[in-house]
Amino acid sequence: MHEEVDGNIKRLSETFKALSSPTRLRILVLCAGREKTSRELREMLGISKPLLISHLRKLLNAGLLEYRVELDEKRMIVRKYYRTRADVPCIEEILRSAKDQSNVNGREPNP
Repeated sequence: MHEEVDGNIKRLSETFKALSSPTRLRILVLCAGREKTSRELREMLGISKPLLISHLRKLLNAGLLEYRVELDEKRMIVRKYYRTRADVPCIEEILRSAKDQSNVNGREPNP
């Protein structure tokens, strides 16, 4: 019983850690409306590939983000398309709050 509670607390802690970064919140907001590739996210956020990968990994590990893989046969490359998981409890409220907060501060949400 304690192990199950400890496991739940650890997962919840990881979720809050993932949500504690403004950049990771922006990624979730950007991926909520439409799938994005890592290249699109890098360009929109203006961050390096290694930094983006670190943020994506934390969001994936927390279960807040998911992706699908697609092969571009012409160019022989694999693309990952990221999207915010819609089945996570409260994720829509969190994203709505993030968008509302940026509007209250007189800024548009970062694209």
